[in-house]
Amino acid sequence: MQPWWQKKITVGAGMVGSLLLILQSVLGTIVWPTYKISQFPLAMLTAKGTSYEYAFKTLQLVAGSLVLVTLIALIKYAVATEKVMFSRDLKLLAIVWLLWLLVQFLWPITLDVAITTTPVSMRDIVSGLLIIVMALALIQLGRSARKNNFESLRNALTLLGILYVLFNFLAYVVTVIGWPIYGFLDVIANDILAVAMGFLSWYFMRLAES
Repeated sequence: MQPWWQKKITVGAGMVGSLLLILQSVLGTIVWPTYKISQFPLAMLTAKGTSYEYAFKTLQLVAGSLVLVTLIALIKYAVATEKVMFSRDLKLLAIVWLLWLLVQFLWPITLDVAITTTPVSMRDIVSGLLIIVMALALIQLGRSARKNNFESLRNALTLLGILYVLFNFLAYVVTVIGWPIYGFLDVIANDILAVAMGFLSWYFMRLAES
C-alpha cells in the first residue's frame, strides 16, 4: 500500500498553500478598500482589531499548514531514500517555516504600526532574523538539491532565497527614506517566499506516484 507521503495530493498541497498566500494581497484589495497594496504591508491584513483580522489569519493558517504538510512529506521521502543532507535541510526549512507562521499568527502588529513609520521594535528584529534564516535555509536546501542531481530545484531555491532577502531589505530602505512603496515591495517579498514553497511542491509532485 502506498505511503501517504508518496501521494501527489500530499506533495502537491504546498502548491495550493502557495497560491493562497499569493492571493492574500489580491483578496485584501477586493474586500477591504482601506488596504492599499502599494503603501501598507501584508501584515496589515492580520493586524489586531482590523475588520478582516480573523479571516486573513485563517487563510494564512490554512495556507501555511498545507505547505507544512508538503515539507513533512518530503522529509519522509528524503529519509526513505537515504538522502541524509537533503533530509536535514528540509527539516531546517520546515522548522523555520513553522516559526514564521507562529510569528505571523501569534504576534500580529497593530493597525497604527501598519500604517505609520515607527521605531524598530522587538518584533521587527525577530522578523528580520527569520527572514535571513529563511533565505539561508532555502539556499542550503538548494545546495543539497544539487548533490542529489535536482539541478533546476537548486537554481530556483538559490535565486528565490537571494531575492527574498533583497526585496525585504529594499522594503526596509524605502521606509527609512520615506518612499510610499513599502507595501508593494513587502508583497513581492512574501510572494517570492510563496513561489519558492510552491516550486518545491511542484517539483516533487511530478516525481510522486499517482
